[in-house]
Amino acid sequence: MRMRLLIPFIAVGLSVAPALAQSGAPSFPPGTSYSEARDSLIGLGWSPVTLPGSDRCSRNDERCAGRPEMHACSGTGLAPCAFTWRRGDTLIEVLTVGERPVVNGARCRAGCR
Repeated sequence: MRMRLLIPFIAVGLSVAPALAQSGAPSFPPGTSYSEARDSLIGLGWSPVTLPGSDRCSRNDERCAGRPEMHACSGTGLAPCAFTWRRGDTLIEVLTVGERPVVNGARCRAGCR
């Protein structure tokens, strides 16, 4: 009985969540390198942010070296990373994959409209 009540709420939440998550976050064309995206963000007035509790960049990891905005990078699988940026009250996360990071999305963390 409980499961039947939850299913409509879960379905509505899943259909609305992507739109809300993307609101206020920039988008990048497919294949955009993180270096290109980083330059664009700086040019648009975004600032890199080091969040408390962020991972430390591993020695010799070129994905995050010199990038204080790195929040987390995985050393396995598709080598995903998350980088955080702020402009005004808006905080976003830019997601990448690969050892030569390519942007595969951006989402709002806080303050997006």
